[in-house]
Amino acid sequence: MNKLRLIDLKQGDVFKVVDFDESCKNFRQRLQDIGIHKGQLGQVINKSFFGPLEIDIDGRKIAIGRGMAKKIFVRKFECPIL
Repeated sequence: MNKLRLIDLKQGDVFKVVDFDESCKNFRQRLQDIGIHKGQLGQVINKSFFGPLEIDIDGRKIAIGRGMAKKIFVRKFECPIL
């Protein structure tokens, strides 16, 4: 399985959060504040050409801006598990 950025996934893709871009000091804290941590499983619910990605993590729908989605590294699963 390849390590990808969340922004690279398609609608319906299932993923596991594996890492974060550490270039911004408070980025990890911002993600923790909205409930995103390493090791969590999720699914891309909605991804349009513009605007945020809507993801499902632990049964919660979260909108992630495209800039943030570029800094979240994930592993994609080939078969749906959610």
